[in-house]
Amino acid sequence: MYNILVFLMASGLAYGAEIALPAASFERAGTVHAAYRTGQLAAGSGELTIRWTDAYGRLIENRRIEVRLNGENQIGFTLDLGRATAMRNQLTARFLFDGVNQRGQPDHRDEEAKAEFIARPSNRSWWDYEIIMWQHRTPDQVAALKTIGISGGQWVGRNRSLPDFLLNNDLRWYAENIATDFYSEYHRYFPDRRNDWKFLEAREQYKKDRSSKEPFKRHPSLNDPYWQAMIHDRLVETAKYYAPYRPFFYSLGDESGIANLAAFWDFDFSDESLVPMRRWLRERYATLRALNEQWGTDFRDWDAVIPPTTDEAMKREGENFSGWSDFKEWMDVAFASALKMGADAIHSVDPEAYIGIGGGQMPGWGGYDYSRITESLNAIEPYDIGNNIEIIRSLNPNMAVLTTSFATGPWEKHRVWYELLHGNRGLIIWDDKSAFVGGDNAIGPRGKETAPYYEELRGGLGALLINSRRAADPIAIHYSQPSMRIEWMLAQRPKGGDWVLRNSSTEYRDSNFLRLRESYCRLIEDEGLQYNFVSYRQMERGELARGGYRVLILPHSTAMSEAEARAVREFVEGGGTLIADGEPAAFDEHCRRLPKSWLADLFEQKTGRAVLLKADVLNYHRDRVVGREGEVKRVMGELLGRVGIKPEFAVTGPSGNPVTGVETHVFRNGGVRLVALLTNPELRIDELGPPEFKSNDRFAKPVTVRLALPGERFVYDVRQAKALGRQREVSVALDPYEPTILAVAAEEIPTMQLAAPARVRLGGSVEVGIRFATPTPAENHALHIDVVNPDGKIVPFYSGNLLAHGGTAAKRVALALNDPPGRWEARVKDLLSGQSKTVSFEVY
Repeated sequence: MYNILVFLMASGLAYGAEIALPAASFERAGTVHAAYRTGQLAAGSGELTIRWTDAYGRLIENRRIEVRLNGENQIGFTLDLGRATAMRNQLTARFLFDGVNQRGQPDHRDEEAKAEFIARPSNRSWWDYEIIMWQHRTPDQVAALKTIGISGGQWVGRNRSLPDFLLNNDLRWYAENIATDFYSEYHRYFPDRRNDWKFLEAREQYKKDRSSKEPFKRHPSLNDPYWQAMIHDRLVETAKYYAPYRPFFYSLGDESGIANLAAFWDFDFSDESLVPMRRWLRERYATLRALNEQWGTDFRDWDAVIPPTTDEAMKREGENFSGWSDFKEWMDVAFASALKMGADAIHSVDPEAYIGIGGGQMPGWGGYDYSRITESLNAIEPYDIGNNIEIIRSLNPNMAVLTTSFATGPWEKHRVWYELLHGNRGLIIWDDKSAFVGGDNAIGPRGKETAPYYEELRGGLGALLINSRRAADPIAIHYSQPSMRIEWMLAQRPKGGDWVLRNSSTEYRDSNFLRLRESYCRLIEDEGLQYNFVSYRQMERGELARGGYRVLILPHSTAMSEAEARAVREFVEGGGTLIADGEPAAFDEHCRRLPKSWLADLFEQKTGRAVLLKADVLNYHRDRVVGREGEVKRVMGELLGRVGIKPEFAVTGPSGNPVTGVETHVFRNGGVRLVALLTNPELRIDELGPPEFKSNDRFAKPVTVRLALPGERFVYDVRQAKALGRQREVSVALDPYEPTILAVAAEEIPTMQLAAPARVRLGGSVEVGIRFATPTPAENHALHIDVVNPDGKIVPFYSGNLLAHGGTAAKRVALALNDPPGRWEARVKDLLSGQSKTVSFEVY
């Protein structure tokens, strides 16, 4: 039995027995002062037994306290929260007492009280890879899912009850769909109709009367003060309820957007929107005269300013779409501001929380200006469309990005690896057919298929990549929302009023602007290089110079501000190379055609620093699937080679040339480079048009490539946990669906060393110390630790991943009183070098 310090405190009359805790949840550190309260005041002696158990069935404490009361009814005791392992914990107190009450009468008590508390998860930052099951399952099914790497679940954030099926398995969750009725009103679940019925209704209403602006009034408006206050308060209350459990993230809404996903629509002409829009315009233009000059209008006062509808803008003579474009920009601002309002509301309660949206759409309409969204949120689950993943990680590398898995088969495995290498930190599983686990709690076919690579991702490899910095070559691709707007208008204007029939899918399938951007990405990747997107707003703020870029690509950057054009000019004058197509900077940032492009003279100078491509870049992403890279690949390779941009780690085929369809990913980790090679097919192959392009067969074959290193280096095969020695070049037999990941360093990674006490008492704590024999070249080592009991079984709740910053770390294991005595082991694997070490200790 263990004695603890006892506090005897007088109090007034109490009814019944209870355990009093100072809060409902606690951090896993420090001491908590608690109390057992019995009935009326009394004098005498007795015994209080305190049992502390958790969701794993661990008996953490079993204390017997000898008690002497002298007119008290409250007995204090302490809890060491550093011993907590699970979120859900239960205290059971039994009080045996004999004495006299205040009247001097005999008083015998045999009573019991229980209390629960939450030990908050230790994770404050998203440093490990998480695999989340969206569908709810029984506690036994969840227990089975944990064995294949599932690490969390989903729970609707508006619920005011807890997901016991997750808590009882000590799993976290993300808070889903908290404010979908605000952020996703035109595309959300309704029990009795289509999820987009409100959008279709507005569209039909406008088709009947194209002079009416009523169909263009969003209900609710993103700027409605009543709705903003209501959503703000709801989010605050949600955060208060769920913050103790540290959700992976709070999801404001699913498949959110100004209208229906990324569909084009003329929202929002409501007064709630137009009034703040006018204030925004006044800040931008300062005077009404300046606005009228830009728009080509003659408004007499600010209250009269109303932007044109799309029909009105299309019918106007000339090519000044300023009023229309400014209105579309305002709606992007309104959407991003509404998201920030939601994030700020949650952060007012849970300041370290991740807040995002689910089902993020392609860059474009619906509020999806990622230069603004990445400033409003710090988490997102986007569908990988239109290079939004690359845009997000370029604009905000610290944003936690997840992807959703719907499919099965080898290409789905490939996609999970692909998204990880492009910066994802987790996976949400959609399992509407219950293919992961059956009603008999047995792992189903989809679970068996994914288990090997889920376990690998969760076994420390995901953590290693997340805690390394993805590298890019000095190539910038311009990300321009104004250019997207004018390209859309120029493409749709000749079709007249047909725009009203478009939907989100149409915008994706019918966008040359989007396809061109994707082709540039594939072109660069097929040269063995990487890139960053630089947004139109970043360019105005000097990112080209600050980022050290040497090549700037303008993919139909038709609209550009004077500040952007000045930045481009300074970039070229400073020795940078400009590659463009179409008519760059032919329109200003408001989408008004300029008398002459701000950049025209750069291309007229024939210095070779500004190149206007004539080759067909548009269809490269499609043509490469069938081996028709053509002239454009040769031209791009020559242009990049001419300015000296070459891969740090060159991948070549038998011909000695870069290999089409093999992407090179480089991650920096101190003095170590992680080099990952993965085939690079088209993710949405079924959308490439004619049947001949709808197959990734070209990339579905093993390929052997040569990886040239920048000198002699120590090389480690990360996935095979094998040291390859000093190499200048490595031959890689690349699987079509899985990556090869190598750690490359100028210095050898030193020997890992472990230390642990020789013996530890049951109920005590053991600390496993981990270090390297000499200073390591890596900034962060990702370690996986398996704690093994005397029966040779891995104890999952004592095991897991650990980061060793600078090569040192410690793993504390708080043993339970009901753990088996005998010889235990801690087996530690360093993911970078593949070293595995074991240390043992006796538990008695």
